[in-house]
Amino acid sequence: MSVSFFIILLGLIFFGIGGGLTYKQFAFEKQAIPVQGEVIGYTEGCDDDGCTYNSVVQFMTIDGKPITYTSTYASSPPAHDVGETVTIYYAPNDPYDAAIKGEGIVFRIIFMVIGGIVMLVGLGIFIANFKQTYLIEE
Repeated sequence: MSVSFFIILLGLIFFGIGGGLTYKQFAFEKQAIPVQGEVIGYTEGCDDDGCTYNSVVQFMTIDGKPITYTSTYASSPPAHDVGETVTIYYAPNDPYDAAIKGEGIVFRIIFMVIGGIVMLVGLGIFIANFKQTYLIEE
């Protein structure tokens, strides 16, 4: 049974990471200021597996200060087109603490789905072992 608990724990960890990151994003967006920004380019990172792109967005704070923000999430192909208008959230006390609406959601969902599947597999193994150990002995 210890293997099934390890599998369930592993699933909980994955699910918890995805859920925690999702909660953190929603909590940030709830207290942040939403504004429209324009994608002005990308930063590019390449290695042996190919290239990934981080969107660079320019936006104005509500008091008129221009800010350039580089997304923390990379993608291939680029997540946004140059010139595209995106909603960006920034912290009221630090406009450089920002996030593009919806960025990283695929990453978080993948973690939660994998975690959920792994938990179900672990639970299935636990139930099968439980039935085999306790119900057959009767």
